[in-house]
Amino acid sequence: MVYIRSKKVKGIDYAYLVHSVWDPQRNMSRQQTIKYLGKASQLTIEDIPKEYRDDTKILAFVSAFSSYQEERKILISRIQEEIFALLIDCNVNDLVDLYEKYSKLFGLTEFYDKLLKPVMYRVGDLWQQGQLNVATEHASTNTAISLIKIINERIAARTRVPHTSSEYKAVTCTPNGELHGLACNMIESLLLNNGFKVYNISTSIPTDYIVNYIRDLQPDIVFISITLAENIKAAERLVQHIHAKYNNKLPIMIGGSAFNTTQQYQDGIINAFIMKDASFDDIMKLVRISIVQK
Repeated sequence: MVYIRSKKVKGIDYAYLVHSVWDPQRNMSRQQTIKYLGKASQLTIEDIPKEYRDDTKILAFVSAFSSYQEERKILISRIQEEIFALLIDCNVNDLVDLYEKYSKLFGLTEFYDKLLKPVMYRVGDLWQQGQLNVATEHASTNTAISLIKIINERIAARTRVPHTSSEYKAVTCTPNGELHGLACNMIESLLLNNGFKVYNISTSIPTDYIVNYIRDLQPDIVFISITLAENIKAAERLVQHIHAKYNNKLPIMIGGSAFNTTQQYQDGIINAFIMKDASFDDIMKLVRISIVQK
């Protein structure tokens, strides 16, 4: 097993590339230095021998200790290119393998924020510019949905606990007419990972059905995702109908790429947290605040 060990000398961390070797005489493993790497704060990926640069433990150390964030940007860019190619090729199996490889390094939230979400924006932009045909865009999106579904199944299996009355419930949905549910699936992942019971009813369902479902379920929070700006008005009506049933007491979060291209929503949506250009990390922080204040 190869990894980086740090040693503090007079308050400064120095890094060593080491691997464990078995000592039969002592009947135990010991560290053997492969290379002295210098100050941990100045460590870059180029200091690592090529055969070890893809090891996630090595990448994690470089990311945590290096003051040169450009190295992290290069790594993120490289992974994004891998994800893009696998999405275009509809290669779900390799995408799952890539997620497993890097999820420990980035964590679920950052995997979505820094890796998958930018790639999906790129797919959408290329389609709008006519550089991807609609079939390829749909196939890539469906492949991403399949990836997230597998991630969600693994999270649910790992975090499954007996149902209790104190378990928080969340509904994720889209307004009537909105046919894009990718963001709802990502939110579902993050909520599952934080112990929520999630009811994902995206995509397009008539407003009355959504309101009645929420009334019967009595969730603790509702998420509404909008990809197309033309569906913002439908979302406004949905928010108003939900609050009419709940007397404005149910936390509602509303966001999506529709808000990145229009300003008309600023004063339109009533009693909802509008998440424009928000990271998933910011959304989850607001979730915790909203639940406590509910």
